[in-house]
Amino acid sequence: MHPSGPALKRAYADAPTGQVHYYDSGGPGVPLLLLHQSPTSAIDFELVFPLFAKAGIRVIAPDTPGLGMSDAPKHEPVIADYADAVIAVLDHAGVDRVDAFGHHTGAQVAVEAAARHPERFRKLALYGVPVMSPAEQRAFWDAVVPEEREKGLFSPEPGGRHLLTLFERLESHYGTRMVHRMTISRLLAGPTLWYAHNAALTHDMTPSLKAVGHPLLLITHPGEMLHANTTVAHALKPEAELVVLDTNCPVAMDGAPEALAEAVLRFLKA
Repeated sequence: MHPSGPALKRAYADAPTGQVHYYDSGGPGVPLLLLHQSPTSAIDFELVFPLFAKAGIRVIAPDTPGLGMSDAPKHEPVIADYADAVIAVLDHAGVDRVDAFGHHTGAQVAVEAAARHPERFRKLALYGVPVMSPAEQRAFWDAVVPEEREKGLFSPEPGGRHLLTLFERLESHYGTRMVHRMTISRLLAGPTLWYAHNAALTHDMTPSLKAVGHPLLLITHPGEMLHANTTVAHALKPEAELVVLDTNCPVAMDGAPEALAEAVLRFLKA
């Protein structure tokens, strides 16, 4: 499940949250920082890694603290903690300035990091942007965080029934390949699985989104969970470019990786 190899190395950066694991393809030019959703890991980008590499783009893809192979924070984190961890990764990788692509929680982290450290970022591409009203945010929180926190979704049951229950819950929407990866991510997170969704669903990204002055691309498509929210984000930032992909899959990194990579590459090279 880890896309390592001669062109994609692994490394660890020391951050206030602990060690942060990241993939780095190396190479010249302005790197592209890939920031994943909750509660998965940088393996979300396994199908687009080679597409960016073919285009000559260096990719840096960290696991959010507490997810993937990154240490869990010692305290309940907020999005600002994740943003600080991103800067620690850039420092460790010896990178002064990056472009960023963020998906869901990753979009929040990208915007927060760029607002706090504008000099470290050039362009921002955001896919599925979680701009929500307080009521909508609370409804999402109620739907996922208490169960993740109280039951964990990882507690062992005889015969591995907990794995089957989780897999079947997600498979009808996301498909077998993607849910295999999502299940592994949840198991790796362990008892702090709920941290990432909690941080995302208690964070109002609107002030930081309004504040950033970087060139901005917003990506969505029918079938994307936050399709309507991304159009709201565009209303807040009408100067941003909005791309609606011609796909109806739940996640374009899996269902339409070529179209997604093409949109991002076109934006970065403009």
